[in-house]
Amino acid sequence: MKRSNDQSMKEILAHLVKRDGMKQPLYEVEIREIWLREMGDYINKYTRYIRLRGHVLEIGITSAGLRDEMGYSKKKITSFLNDRLGEEVIRDVILRH
Repeated sequence: MKRSNDQSMKEILAHLVKRDGMKQPLYEVEIREIWLREMGDYINKYTRYIRLRGHVLEIGITSAGLRDEMGYSKKKITSFLNDRLGEEVIRDVILRH
């Protein structure tokens, strides 16, 4: 008996990502790429790390002044990154040293 292959490769991969909990790490990689591409050399120079924990994005900023300035723009950062991702992945941003 011949097997039928009714699912596309995209559907199979999407199922595996959901089942194995790989969505979060993939979002984190995508967020890093967006950050590096869109934020510019100055901000990237002071960015130590970017981590996604649940729906909270943690960003390590080594410059106290820049960290304070970015603290006023947390909602803007959240909406900017969510727009680039195409869905609401980030609900809050925490800036750390």
